[in-house]
Amino acid sequence: MQARHSFWWHLLVDLPILLLVAAICILLEVGALPSRRSGFTCNDPALSFPHVGDTFSISLVAAITIIVPFVVMWVVEAIHHRNDEYNMKQNKLLVSAKITGLIYRNYIYGAIVNLTILEVVKCVIGSPRPTFFDLCQPDKARTCNGSEFISSFTCTSTKYSRYLIIDSTRSFPSAHASLSIYCGLFLAWYLQRRAFSWHNRSVLVVPLVQTLCLTYAAVCALTRLTDHRHHWWDVLVGGSMGTLAVLYTVLVLCKNFSQPTVVSTSDISSSDGNNHQSVRRLLSSEPHVVVP
Repeated sequence: MQARHSFWWHLLVDLPILLLVAAICILLEVGALPSRRSGFTCNDPALSFPHVGDTFSISLVAAITIIVPFVVMWVVEAIHHRNDEYNMKQNKLLVSAKITGLIYRNYIYGAIVNLTILEVVKCVIGSPRPTFFDLCQPDKARTCNGSEFISSFTCTSTKYSRYLIIDSTRSFPSAHASLSIYCGLFLAWYLQRRAFSWHNRSVLVVPLVQTLCLTYAAVCALTRLTDHRHHWWDVLVGGSMGTLAVLYTVLVLCKNFSQPTVVSTSDISSSDGNNHQSVRRLLSSEPHVVVP
């Protein structure tokens, strides 16, 4: 009964909220909702770089952020898996997938909170990118002189898509840096807490994977500078937001990866009084609990 009530709460409350937040983020990203443009200074060299594209496209960063953590955590939890009286008859991959799903749910929640704040700040600040003049080709830039500040202008570029023209004034903060650092730090922290309890583990496998995660986070953030897609302060603030999101997700939502144990909450809630006693004894018995 408790599981059924939880299902309806997820379906009727959580899902609509998630869809609403996702819709708002998408509408802000594509320019369907109005956003602020902060203006520019004439002949500003910091805004005069040519647009050369992205080393890491936003679709690639999104795919890595969504897919890779689940795969890595599923592998780790499958190796952690130990049979007990509640899951010995279930498929090992299925049980580990359920445990992974509990952690992954918190991870996605933190990512959505982080992304929502990023989108709102981008639209409120409206800071021009280093490639602003090339992407937008503002009409006032042709006639202004010296260091005159232009607050009202119209983009006249026909060389780039409407999305890139709108995106030319959304430099602060860097979403690429924030999401990549969030993903990389989360996985490195997770592996430190969960994967290092493997029995007979390799000495180098886990540190190597952690290094790859941190390298991805650093390289993805730094390419925003080398591609001239962001100013250094955009990357710094975006990375800081990603780091704060990791701290919130790991310490508050995931309880520093001390949960979940190998016993699923659905098994506990569906058992009778005698089974509740068994579960309590099981949880208090250290050999049956996966301790990071």
